[in-house]
Amino acid sequence: MVAALRDAVALAPGRMAVACGAETLTYAEYGRAVDALAARLAAAGARGATVAIAMPNSPRMAVAIFAVWTAGGSIACLNPGYTTAELVPLLKGAAPAFVLTDAEATAAGPLAAAAELGLDVLRVTDADLRPAGPPDPAVPAEGPAPGDMAAVLFTGGTTGLPKGVEYTHETLLTTIEGAEMCWPTRPEEETWLNVAPMFHIWGLAVGFLHAIYRRGGLVMVPRFVPATVVAELERHRVTIFSGGPAAIYGGVLAVPELSGADLTALRLCQGGGSAIPADLQERWQAATGRPIYEAYGMTELAPITYNPVGRPPRPGSVGIPSPLVEVEVVDLQTGTPVPPGETGEIRVKAAHMLRHYRGLDGEIIPAHRDGWFPTGDIGRFDDDGYLRIVDRVKDMIIVGGFNVYPREIDDTLLSHPAVAESATIGVPDERKGERPVTFVSTTPGTPVDVSDLERHCAEHLTAYKQPSRILVLPELPRTPANKIDRIALRDHPVLASVETKDGRTTGTVAEPR
Repeated sequence: MVAALRDAVALAPGRMAVACGAETLTYAEYGRAVDALAARLAAAGARGATVAIAMPNSPRMAVAIFAVWTAGGSIACLNPGYTTAELVPLLKGAAPAFVLTDAEATAAGPLAAAAELGLDVLRVTDADLRPAGPPDPAVPAEGPAPGDMAAVLFTGGTTGLPKGVEYTHETLLTTIEGAEMCWPTRPEEETWLNVAPMFHIWGLAVGFLHAIYRRGGLVMVPRFVPATVVAELERHRVTIFSGGPAAIYGGVLAVPELSGADLTALRLCQGGGSAIPADLQERWQAATGRPIYEAYGMTELAPITYNPVGRPPRPGSVGIPSPLVEVEVVDLQTGTPVPPGETGEIRVKAAHMLRHYRGLDGEIIPAHRDGWFPTGDIGRFDDDGYLRIVDRVKDMIIVGGFNVYPREIDDTLLSHPAVAESATIGVPDERKGERPVTFVSTTPGTPVDVSDLERHCAEHLTAYKQPSRILVLPELPRTPANKIDRIALRDHPVLASVETKDGRTTGTVAEPR
């Protein structure tokens, strides 16, 4: 990726590289900013080390990522909106030399987590975008080798505990090349608009790095404000909208100004992270004249499948296998492939897939089974090779494209003295795809106030992880094996009996006896 940026600086120095609000950097300016910050990071000890980046999408983050790589380090991208309790274990797992954050950062989480672990914090400022003076000779000239570590991104396993997925420069570049094979682009002619956070594989690879790889322009929207997205699509004559999950497209469709916006330059709209409903696909195409091309991938490997440009996207399908990836649907019990039309677990194989997970204590956790990576998703192939995802083996909930692990919510609520048991499930949501709903039973003799439980969650969980409803039951249903029966919870009548507003509880919580 460092070589890709240097090519862009050499071949398209005057082309717009990054635009965000009133700030615009050409590739020549971008390259100078990267080299200057890389020199500072190299002096701080980045070479051969991991550097944690806890920043919102911005030109400063775009410079910081490439500066770490140019300095000979690897990145660990973390959500700057996480609480201290969420960040501390991730920072322990990443074991960074220091933490990079935004000079204007107001979120207390990254600063407090770094302080708790005794990590230095370096701030990236607007001055780093336009350095003065000649290039610093401290910048390594040779660049990283293909096998050098490039990034660790954190995900969760079937237990819900975060695990690190490691990318070398080679596997990260192959991920970008895979996206290019799926959705071919024109070098130096495209302008991307990305709203997905760059601590997420979609935002990092599809929304950001692909643009640099093809010497394209990148328009960044730090926070998802639908009206701003519409204005930027029109103002910059965007050709590729890396929208991602259904919630993003639904939000943009709700903007009144969309009907009058000139989006004639738009030619590719990419969807991923949550299913694109057929009615959303139809409304988007009617409004913009362009379909949403849905894909399937995960932190461990992306893209896995895609709906190819030039064919009408198939509603309900995540498309055909990527040219670089083998995809099979296998029987859940025997692990043998099943024929088209039959459901089973989706497993994948590719040269650039993860080799193993990195645990939060640094341990190596196996990720393969017989040379294949089991995704934990259940799906089936149509007769003509299109894949449909119908369920998940694990209980993971996808909220607006973000993975939410029920165990993390349950552990948070179980730390409250009034809660005896907790079980979180995902329920369908038109805007976000899914939202978490938590059932709790109380400690005998301990009064419970749902608003107090909601405050407790807000103190320990970032917004999208917080349950949209907390429902109190005298006891949670159990299976014959004495485990909490999540299937029974999904069918529980109390779900339909609670009035909600904007997906949140209104304060009326049913407590059937």
